Amino acid sequence: MPAASHSTPATAFPRTQRIGILVFPQFEPLDVWGFIEAFSIARFIGTSYADAPALPFQIVLISNECRPAANGATPTPVPAPVASFNGPRVAPDLFRDEALEQPLDLLMIPGGQGVGTLLMDPDTAAVQALLQWVQAMDQHVAVVTSVCTGAAILARSGLLDGRPAATNHQAFGWVAGFGPAVLWDNVSRWVDAGKYVTSAGVSAGTDMAWHLVARLAGRAVAETAALAAEYDWHRDPAQPIFYPQQAAVPSS
Repeated sequence: MPAASHSTPATAFPRTQRIGILVFPQFEPLDVWGFIEAFSIARFIGTSYADAPALPFQIVLISNECRPAANGATPTPVPAPVASFNGPRVAPDLFRDEALEQPLDLLMIPGGQGVGTLLMDPDTAAVQALLQWVQAMDQHVAVVTSVCTGAAILARSGLLDGRPAATNHQAFGWVAGFGPAVLWDNVSRWVDAGKYVTSAGVSAGTDMAWHLVARLAGRAVAETAALAAEYDWHRDPAQPIFYPQQAAVPSS
């Protein structure tokens, strides 16, 4: 990408906000990379791609694995690469339990084929450990978000009970089964319910990411960053996604 300056002046952020994204085998790539792209480009607004970024945000990937027990005979363990749906891998920065020891401001849980594997694991202790971690992270961060079927994990953890939430329209019925007390919305691109912000499927999560950039860093930063990314941002969360089966799936 060529060096380019932006017209929006640099914003004096009180501190860097840290964005944590959970990754697990068979996560949906665009759920993660669309989110990363929005927050990454926002780091450069008011500067140039040739300069050090202003750092309103730092992004860390969190492995669903826990840190192995310490062993003085081996090097400090690092999380193993995680394969996304269809194969491309990412290198997480933290083990799941390490994330609770880090200063984080926002947690995002993506969707993908791996969500079903996690929630329907025959090892019920593993499922409970994941849900307890999500509940603990809820006490640790200011904003909790999900993209696509990632809402199933939040719903199963109980965090969305009594709150409006969005999820993938194609998998709407399946996800809703994990949270019968959730006020599911099968029309909106994303739903901002204060601390909990959830999006519909895949690319809708990128629209939600730009919304979160605006919420955390200001609308001017988000607008300039979206323009720099040449992204056609759907700014209205009520702009419907017309999925053929949508009419057959009632809202809660």
